[in-house]
Amino acid sequence: MQHSSELRSVPPSIQLIITIKGCGFYSSLQAKNLCSKCYNDFLKELIAKSTAEVKVDPSSAAPNPSVSVDSSSVPTPSKLKNRCESCNKKVGLMGFSCRCGKVLCGVHRYPKEHSCNFDFKTADRLILAEENSLVMADKLESRI
Repeated sequence: MQHSSELRSVPPSIQLIITIKGCGFYSSLQAKNLCSKCYNDFLKELIAKSTAEVKVDPSSAAPNPSVSVDSSSVPTPSKLKNRCESCNKKVGLMGFSCRCGKVLCGVHRYPKEHSCNFDFKTADRLILAEENSLVMADKLESRI
């Protein structure tokens, strides 16, 4: 008897309910009466539908010559770079990234080893010019 009164005292949002789809797992009202797996699938479908509505059919849209997108300017999804770009060796977490933008292994991390085309001297001179302001002596010698 006491056990059933405890179930009644639990708020309805926390009570366990079997899912709508009948997969045999418990669900909650926050997940729209779906188990976690079914709810994730539901969210993926919702996102896919919203992106499908946003896409425009290129054949139905009138081509506008003033708005042209070059395929080279469109950013591609970047992959996880975990290989040396010189020897294709797996570098894992210990990959060295060069200023030229390459990810390299321990052997090829030095600029001479991977034929780096980055101009270190000019880049460092620009940084020094920005950081170090011109120091001028005081023109009034009598000032304290």
